[in-house]
Amino acid sequence: MSAPLQIGDTVRFSRAFLQSMAMVSGPDAPTSSGPFARGTVTAIAPITPNSPMVVATVSWADGATTQVNVTNLEVQPGPPPLTPR
Repeated sequence: MSAPLQIGDTVRFSRAFLQSMAMVSGPDAPTSSGPFARGTVTAIAPITPNSPMVVATVSWADGATTQVNVTNLEVQPGPPPLTPR
């Protein structure tokens, strides 16, 4: 099992999540959707108080920000993604 995500981690969608959505993984690219998404975790919290589901707020390389279930993310190995425009 991997270490829990932390604020400041560079992340991408997990391979298992992408496969469950019939997507494939590939090389880095600046987009906030699909298999090429790379971003930085800016917050981590339960979706509602007392909820077991935890979401991460991710600032994607293209400048978009979304909340994603932490089980669908993994730490991006290697250098950080491109900076937002």
